[in-house]
Amino acid sequence: MSSRRISRRTLLRGAGGIAIGLPFLEIMARSERAKADPPAIPQRFVVFFSPNGNIRENWTPTGTETDFKLSTILAPLAPFQDKLIVFDGIDNEAAKHGLGDDHMRGMGTMLTGIELLPGTTQGGAGDPAGLAGGVSVDQKIAQKIGTSTKFSSLEFGVAAKSGGTVWGYTAYSDANQPLPPDNNPASVFNRAFADVGTDQSALAKLAAERKSVLDAVSASYSSLSPKLGTADKQKLDLHLSQIRDLETRLTAPTDVGASCVKPTAPTIDYNNNDNFPAVGKLQMDLLVMALACDLTRVASLQWENSVGSTRFSWLGMDRGHHDMSHDGDDNTDTVNKLTQINTWYSQQLLYLMTAMSKIPEGTGTMLDHTLIFWVNELSRGNVHSHPNMPFLLAGGTAAAPAPLNMGRFIQYPDSPTIKHNDLMVSLLNVFGVPDKTFGNPAYCSGPLAKL
Repeated sequence: MSSRRISRRTLLRGAGGIAIGLPFLEIMARSERAKADPPAIPQRFVVFFSPNGNIRENWTPTGTETDFKLSTILAPLAPFQDKLIVFDGIDNEAAKHGLGDDHMRGMGTMLTGIELLPGTTQGGAGDPAGLAGGVSVDQKIAQKIGTSTKFSSLEFGVAAKSGGTVWGYTAYSDANQPLPPDNNPASVFNRAFADVGTDQSALAKLAAERKSVLDAVSASYSSLSPKLGTADKQKLDLHLSQIRDLETRLTAPTDVGASCVKPTAPTIDYNNNDNFPAVGKLQMDLLVMALACDLTRVASLQWENSVGSTRFSWLGMDRGHHDMSHDGDDNTDTVNKLTQINTWYSQQLLYLMTAMSKIPEGTGTMLDHTLIFWVNELSRGNVHSHPNMPFLLAGGTAAAPAPLNMGRFIQYPDSPTIKHNDLMVSLLNVFGVPDKTFGNPAYCSGPLAKL
């Protein structure tokens, strides 16, 4: 029995090694077949996370829905103002309920819209809690648009620590099933791009070898099934489903288009605090190229973790981000520094959008076909609040089943409470998922009004 046991960690590590290969870049393919019958431009979804709340008065634009001026924090995004939707007045209702402290609840509900599971992680207040209680919206979207790529999604991290606790994860494939962000650009490169540019005959041989490994893993799990209880069988079925998904992805087409260029293998000390900006740039470059190579159509970029304590030394700061976020509003020096930090994050989003805008697709660019969702686990850090969340959409949905009108500042009244679960229903609908509820139905009334 023990010789056939395969741990969950082993399977996931194996899956990471198996799910790589040369993708089919549909829109840029130059074969005669593609010229005769060009395929549809793929739609993508990217989560952009920054932690510890925001400074609302320096985040919120002024003006009307279509005629507005960007705030101090959002000013770097002015070149793409027509590709933004800034929200004001949306509450994360799910984060106001259940187990855990405010950071924990904010992080676990941010993309799932449902309370945390019971667990043993003790936060700064409240009862101990576990991980998120449901699937995250990015993974629901991946189930719709990520079925034909080598990876259904890719999770990138930049000093996104606290692994094993709810503070460390944004993405969940299901309740209690986090998808850990990879903080090491070299690891991301090896996993995602190792086969890009490989000789086709060698690639076919490698795919056959990997499939044989999958067959052996599947057989080993199947032999264990009769000896397992109900709960273990459910876990087993989930793993077998993942294995079958990998088998399907191994047969994906392997043509390459002109915009797919194998990146240079990164070499950097990704744990060095002062390398935080350089690591972030490497991760964004890899993310954009993973989309260009159609390795995936869904990704998340997690800057820090909830209660992230990065020292923004390149901005002249020597205190950690989370530590400063606890200072009172009467500390103008800290308010200014937190404004600088969030402005810096706007600059990083600008870099990501600019990189996407330089990749031509059809009559537009990759940015026109990528929707980016900027999220935070808190509204304001020093009061650990969840009303008026600093949420923003960027990019475009030019050919989506339900395209959005970008270039807007959408404000909602304080009453009735507008819940962020409704926003996530709208995001699902944009990508062709017809659901009318998401997360805990108690905090959901359907698609978000005005969007």
